[in-house]
Amino acid sequence: MLKRITKVTSLLVTAAAVISMIPAMAADVKKYDTEEGTIYGAKSLGRGSYIIDGEINGKDDAVYYLADGKYTQLEDAGAGDEIGDIYKDKYLDFNNGDYYIDITTGKKIDDKVLDDINSDVADALRKKIKKDNEGRFLESSYEGNHIQPDKIKGNDKTDIWGATGKWREFQYDLKTKYQFQGKLKDIIYTDESGNYVDADYNLGNVGVYFTTAAGVTIKNTKDTYDVTVGGVDYTLKAQIINDATRDEDADYITRSAKLTIWKKLKTDSDVDASYTNVTDQVFFGSKAKHYKAPVINSSDNSVTVLQRISKAQASGDVDGIKYAENVGTYFTTDDKGNQAHIFGLFDFSKLPTPGNIPFGLITGSPDGIASHCFDPVEKKYYAQTINFKAENGYYYTDVSDYDDTSADAWGIGGGNLYSVGSGYVKKWNNKDSKFDKLYKVDGSFDKFNVAYDASVVAWNENDKVYSLIFNKPSENTDTTKTTTPAVVATGWVKAADGTWNYVKTDGTKATGWLQDGATWYYLNTAGVMQTGWINDNGTWYYCNASGAMLANTTIDGYVLGANGAWIV
Repeated sequence: MLKRITKVTSLLVTAAAVISMIPAMAADVKKYDTEEGTIYGAKSLGRGSYIIDGEINGKDDAVYYLADGKYTQLEDAGAGDEIGDIYKDKYLDFNNGDYYIDITTGKKIDDKVLDDINSDVADALRKKIKKDNEGRFLESSYEGNHIQPDKIKGNDKTDIWGATGKWREFQYDLKTKYQFQGKLKDIIYTDESGNYVDADYNLGNVGVYFTTAAGVTIKNTKDTYDVTVGGVDYTLKAQIINDATRDEDADYITRSAKLTIWKKLKTDSDVDASYTNVTDQVFFGSKAKHYKAPVINSSDNSVTVLQRISKAQASGDVDGIKYAENVGTYFTTDDKGNQAHIFGLFDFSKLPTPGNIPFGLITGSPDGIASHCFDPVEKKYYAQTINFKAENGYYYTDVSDYDDTSADAWGIGGGNLYSVGSGYVKKWNNKDSKFDKLYKVDGSFDKFNVAYDASVVAWNENDKVYSLIFNKPSENTDTTKTTTPAVVATGWVKAADGTWNYVKTDGTKATGWLQDGATWYYLNTAGVMQTGWINDNGTWYYCNASGAMLANTTIDGYVLGANGAWIV
C-alpha cells in the first residue's frame, strides 16, 4: 500500500498531462530516493558504508554496519547510544569512549582503543623529545611519565579536528620559563609516529614598528631584537601563547594564538622584570604598510592572531628541539588594518541574531579554509571563506562576505561544510563563497551525517524516512582530496529489453511503490516498472504508459480517487 500517501496533497495526474514516456528526473541537481524506515542515529563512514541505529530495510530495530549492500548487526551495541568515531578502520566508539565495537564482528572489545592510541603516541613523542632535548624542556616533563594530550576545542577528544585525524597537541614544560610574560610551556604538534614540531618558536615574519623609521622584523620567540627609537636603544622580544588549535589539513595546522611584544632598555639586564608589554603601542607590518592592532585583549594586553604552522620540520633546531619549517602569523584584519569579523573566533557581531549563536569554527579542506556558525533558533547556517594574505610586508586575514542558508542540520565531511534543509543537501563553495545545492532529498529530513567523500545518510525520525547517498568516485581519483563525486547509474535505468528499473543508492533495485517527486510508480518483485492496471492487495490502481500512477480521473469508465485507488 501507499504508506506515505498522506504526504501527497494532490496527485492531479492525467494521461493528457503526460508528455514524456520517460519517468521524471531532476534536471539540475540529482534527486535521491527516499526509503521508509526509522533511524534514531547514524554515521556515514564514506565509500558507501554507514553505521545505522534504527529499523530499516525490513530489519529488526538494532544497530547495523552497512557496507557493499550487506547489513551486519552490531549485537553488542546499545540502541540509542551515541555513535562516535571509528579507529584502526574497524573499532567504533560509542558514548565518547565508554566502549568500542568491532564492526567486522559486531562484538564489544575490552580495549579502550583511543586511550591506547594516545598512550602509544605519547610514548613515541616522549622518546623523540628525550633524544632531541638539549635544554629546552625540563627533563621531569618526559622522564618516567606519559605526557597526556590536551583536549581540543572542548570536544573531549585528543586528536585535532581536521582532515587526517592523525595529529595531536601536547604541552611540554619549558626549562627557561618566562613568568612575567606568562609563558611556561610550549605547544608540540605530533603525528602518531612521534614526528613533531614545536609550534611556539618560529613566528615567520612579524614586523614591529614604533615609527616609520624605527622598526624590526621579529622571526622567533627566543632571540632578542634591537631597535632605536628617538635616539634611545631598546631591545624587543615577542611571545606567543596558544589560544586554540582550530584545524589541520594535509600540510599545515591552523590555530589562534595571543601575540605580545615586550620592550626594555638595551642597557637593562636581560631578565623578565626588565621588560614591559608594549603590544598596544606598536604598529605591525612593514615600513611601507603598518597598522596598530584594532583590538587588544584587555586581560593580557595581547593581540589575537591566526597562524599557519607547517607539519614539516625545519632543518635547524632550538635547543635540540625541532620546530616548524614554515609559519605564517596573520593579523585578524583586512588589508587596511580594520578588524575582520571572523565567526570561528566567536565574532558574530555582523549577523542579525548574534545572541543565538553558541560557537563558531574554522575548518580547512583541500578546497580552502572556511569560518562558520549555526543559529539553532532561526535555523540558519552561516559561512565565510578565509584566505591568508601578505601585502607589502603586512600579513592579514582576507575574509569574504558571508552567505547563509536555511538548515535543519549541518555537518563537516573531509573538512568541507554541508547542510540539509528545505529538501537539499548543500555544500559550501570556498571559491565563490556561497552554498551550492549538491543533492535533492526529501524535504522532511532534519538530521544527517556526511563523510569525507560526500557520502550522506539523512533522515527524519518522526516521519520514518531516510536516504543513503553514495556516488562512487571515478577511477584514478585521489582519495586524499575531497571533490564533487562523479554520478553513476542510480535512479531510473533503462534495461536492454526496454523495461525500466529504479536503482537505489545502495545499488539495489526498488520494488513496490516508489515516489519520485510528486509522482508514484509501481515496480514488481523483480524491480521492473509496471504500467496499466495494478492490483495491490485487493486495491486497483492505474499507471499510464510512462509508469505514473493516475488519480482524480476516469480510465475506461472506472473512477480513480485522490489517492489513485479505484472507487468501487
